[in-house]
Amino acid sequence: MARILLYSAVVATGGAEVALGNLVGCAGGYELHVGGVSPDVLDTIAGAAPGVRRHVAGGGPVACAGLLRRVRPDLLQVNLEVPWGGAAMLAAGLAQPGLRVVAVQHMAVRTTRLATWLRTRALALRLDAHVAVSADAARRVEDFYALGRGSVQVIHNGVPAPVDAGQAGSGGLLIGSVGRLDRVKGHDVLVRALAKVPDARAAIVGAGAERDALQRLATELGVADRVRLPGRSDRVAGLLAGFDVYCQPSRYEGLGLALIEAMLAGLPCVASRVGGIPEVLGDCGLLVPPDDPDALADALAVLEADPALRASLGTRARRRARAEFGVARMAGRYQELWARVLASPRSPRVRVPAPKP
Repeated sequence: MARILLYSAVVATGGAEVALGNLVGCAGGYELHVGGVSPDVLDTIAGAAPGVRRHVAGGGPVACAGLLRRVRPDLLQVNLEVPWGGAAMLAAGLAQPGLRVVAVQHMAVRTTRLATWLRTRALALRLDAHVAVSADAARRVEDFYALGRGSVQVIHNGVPAPVDAGQAGSGGLLIGSVGRLDRVKGHDVLVRALAKVPDARAAIVGAGAERDALQRLATELGVADRVRLPGRSDRVAGLLAGFDVYCQPSRYEGLGLALIEAMLAGLPCVASRVGGIPEVLGDCGLLVPPDDPDALADALAVLEADPALRASLGTRARRRARAEFGVARMAGRYQELWARVLASPRSPRVRVPAPKP
């Protein structure tokens, strides 16, 4: 049985690590190990699969090489929150004779530092396989690193079985949003939009550096009594069941794991037209321009005034999410990838990108 090491270099759990945990809990037929720098993150990743071995190691080149010597995997898969986030482990893996190396891009954020670009492009050219979680992220990575169109495979993240959405009860439309409190998530746009939808309330679930700024903004706009910031929660499914509408106002999103969870819960969704979000939502929700509180407020007002539309969009969103973004589908595609990479002849470690059409 082939041994696979799934590695994450982050120190705090985000959507990329949740998705990796979903994969670990479902993929079979391989001896899986998880490695990283944070015990808490590894606990999250391996929580659904207690038998999976966990390996904590520093994120530097020496520690990464030592981890590979201890585990001796046949294939190394590195979860990249940003393209340069796991460079030390990718380099260590590529230095191991015979080890197959795969990178998974979750956020196709670009760097302006030439040295970082050169180093990470050199690594990308030597990978056995390169994966992105959305077509948008794949195109961004291909173009940024000049890898050639079609060189990055798309495998969507998967989410476990759905829950049923409920109703928020009295007090006006309850708009939910889940994600770390970071500017890229655009929660400030939702707060500004809420000021233009007077009967609605919002619950923004998550923790992060933007919490105080969001509270100040809500006070300045006179909506502090209609905005709740309950912090991070491990009971997202239960919280989704209390929302009337789900909002993902991100300025950029590689795919949008929380959006998929909301769709699986049967919630009508409003989201920014950025990154992988249109790919996820399709025509099963309302898309608005990013950083546009007026457009977001208009969309929320439409849903507030039309319960039948909310019900229709929620049903369609649930159907789409079940068909396209289930955990079993994701795990199956990774298993196919691993089998193909392990069975293929060892390719040269330096590749020439294919020309763009």
